[in-house]
Amino acid sequence: LRRQAPRGTRSIGYKRVLVVVKFTPYEAYTQLKLQGKAPKALRWERLKERHANHQACVEQVVSVAKREADSVTVVSRDALSRHHVDDDVDLLISVGGDGTVLSSAHFVDSQSSDEPRGPVVLGVNSDPTRAHERLGACSRTSDERRSLGALCFASARNLEDVVPRAIRGELDAAIQKRHRLAVTIRGSLSETRMPPALNDILVAHPSPAAVSRFRLDRLRNDFCPSPDDPDEFSFNVWSSGLWVSTPTGATGVMASAGGDMGVDVNSR
Repeated sequence: LRRQAPRGTRSIGYKRVLVVVKFTPYEAYTQLKLQGKAPKALRWERLKERHANHQACVEQVVSVAKREADSVTVVSRDALSRHHVDDDVDLLISVGGDGTVLSSAHFVDSQSSDEPRGPVVLGVNSDPTRAHERLGACSRTSDERRSLGALCFASARNLEDVVPRAIRGELDAAIQKRHRLAVTIRGSLSETRMPPALNDILVAHPSPAAVSRFRLDRLRNDFCPSPDDPDEFSFNVWSSGLWVSTPTGATGVMASAGGDMGVDVNSR
């Protein structure tokens, strides 16, 4: 949820915008090529074309943002850190695909209806899959699908219309509040708090063939008390890992693993 304007006044929109840009596969493989480590079976022309599409989208988003907002900062997804997403940033525009949105969400403070904090995240799919490239329209030997953009509200095709309206605050009614997972790793000598996860978390042994003991506890469920649902439960299991998903991540790879896809995105 965004910071609310005083009652009786019009939304003044977003003044400080942070644009987070993904590092394309073409850029990554080009660096590996210079080191002699790039795979040989790469379709360089395709990678270069998609990189060009992404760069054109980034330039378009930055141009629109500078036209509509007072301050615009551009940072690479790989260089993004907490100090970039300070209290003054109103809107974070993620340009890339779903992975860029997920990475950006790590650095956004939690929101609540009583005390809204942190920027709104707007995902822009910089190189969306085209109709003739969709699943079922391509063969196994020529899979040309691009980014699905399930977490992106805009794409390269409609950003000239959507992004200016979003910056002006005209699309605030479409903002969705997504729940994330808070993870703390407690060792014998230290405790580490991980970035909040928008999709899912996997706790597993470094070796895929290894089996470890896991204990899962759920404390009192203050959000959704139900007489049919116990307040607390705990179970122990020997397995190769423990996988936990949010409602947002329930339709992703978790669904491929046999998870429940019928989860309300607002469910807690």
